Amino acid sequence: MNKKEVLFLSIGVFLTVIAWLVADIYHAATEDKIKVKIDIPKLENYKISKEQLQIIESKNE
Repeated sequence: MNKKEVLFLSIGVFLTVIAWLVADIYHAATEDKIKVKIDIPKLENYKISKEQLQIIESKNE
C-alpha cells in the first residue's frame, strides 16, 4: 500500500466513526421522546374480604 491508499483508508474510517457517533447521539436524544411512560396506579386503601381469601386459598391447593 502506498501513502495515498493509507490516507484514503484512514479518512474513510474516521468519517465512518464520526457518522456512527452522530447517529448514536441522535438516537439517545430522541429515544426518550419516543418511549411512552405509563403511570402505574397507586393502591392506597384496599380491603379483601374473607370470602376472597378463601377463594384464593382454594385455587392454590
